[in-house]
Amino acid sequence: MHSSSLSSRANALSSRAKARDLQFTLFLALFGAAAALACHSAPPPPPPAPRVLGDSETGALRWVEAHTLAFNIEDSVASASERSSLVSIAGNARVFGFSELNEGTHEFPYIVRRTVLGLAEAGRARGLAIQAPMAEAMEIDRYVRGGSGDALKLLRALGNWRWETREMRALVEALREWNHGKPAGQQVGFYGFEIPTAEHAVRVITTLPDSIVGAPLKAWLIRQYSCVAINEGAHWGLEGRTADSAYWSACGPATTVALDSVAALRKRVSSPTAVAEVAFAEEMAKLVQHHVRIGLRHLKREELNAEHVMYLADLLGLDAMLVLWGGDVEMGRLTLEKTTVQTAVPLGERLGERYRAVAFTFGTGVVRTRPLASGRGGGGGSGPPGLADVQIRPPLQDSFEEVFERAAPAAYWLDMRGLPKDAGGAWLGGPRPMRFITEYYSAAAPEAFTTPVEFPKYFDAVVFAKHVTPARQ
Repeated sequence: MHSSSLSSRANALSSRAKARDLQFTLFLALFGAAAALACHSAPPPPPPAPRVLGDSETGALRWVEAHTLAFNIEDSVASASERSSLVSIAGNARVFGFSELNEGTHEFPYIVRRTVLGLAEAGRARGLAIQAPMAEAMEIDRYVRGGSGDALKLLRALGNWRWETREMRALVEALREWNHGKPAGQQVGFYGFEIPTAEHAVRVITTLPDSIVGAPLKAWLIRQYSCVAINEGAHWGLEGRTADSAYWSACGPATTVALDSVAALRKRVSSPTAVAEVAFAEEMAKLVQHHVRIGLRHLKREELNAEHVMYLADLLGLDAMLVLWGGDVEMGRLTLEKTTVQTAVPLGERLGERYRAVAFTFGTGVVRTRPLASGRGGGGGSGPPGLADVQIRPPLQDSFEEVFERAAPAAYWLDMRGLPKDAGGAWLGGPRPMRFITEYYSAAAPEAFTTPVEFPKYFDAVVFAKHVTPARQ
């Protein structure tokens, strides 16, 4: 039996990449010819005056204004009233999922920061997991818990520009400051919930200093973990030992005995430095064991990610909340184009009321993204163009943002679980388009960068910012 579904490469095919492909394909299919002409024309005209809303939209706006939970987006921490509102939205959730429908803003990382620390202050949140490699993110977890290192270098190792921003560095430093002087049970951890490869985790274990692990044990560990490297480097789908799931099965016992040996080593060492190094290696050994065990189950991408999330939730404990930061609609209970299933679908099925899904969107402003060149994916070449600060077109007619933007607060939470049984509630229930900017954007075809959303079927709540500014590198 082939093990293509086991490979880390299959796990790396995240819905963020698929969502970007959907956006790009839709843009070319619907607007390629028009955009080719638009690249030689003047910039789009200024937006027209806001249109007059219909009765159902007016009813929807009236309900939104009566239920907004306003906050000052410039504040670095949540107020007491906002913390109370967050606790109400979170309920008894074990996992609190954020979907960053629109990426590349300066504001969203600060919303995540105030949310995580607000819930931590209330005794709920004990971890933040972003859509990034698990092993590399564990290095940041060690840092926010008082370890040495450089935040920017650690974020760069996650392999995506969106984590290498000033806003992310500020978030990491805020978690480190929060954790300072607190017992482990009150600290907030930093994690990732994807495993494109276990290479870094294996390297941490097999490069423990000889002075700590000893040369014979180190050589034995290298042999035990060789099965991981062989399988991750196989030509998936081809015949042969390295492409056979039976060989992966042999990796299960090998990584289990290796974990036992690392755990035993931790009990033997005595110096504080050695204890810390081996304890961290033990966490990596547990992660590798999880990676192999879950891989053998031939799970789909979204199911794999859900298993990774539950691994982290179990790490925190049954009564601790894990906050997830997912790109695009990853944390929403929906499927794109009837094929791309989001991680929140199996999570919601498993956790039920103990899972909360929140969508982030905005009204107007500028985001850091890749502007689509007309009729092609790159600015003069075959690849995607570089990052730029891009002015986003105003909300489309009949979109959720068109109504959300007209509410008074500059930034607010909106719990969507109690929609009224009238025309306004039906309008808010959807399906209705919401802006959907991940990796690309074109002002010439703003309707290509939306996705239909239903409340509260897909998301339990919304966090909305009336105006945004771009993320800063």
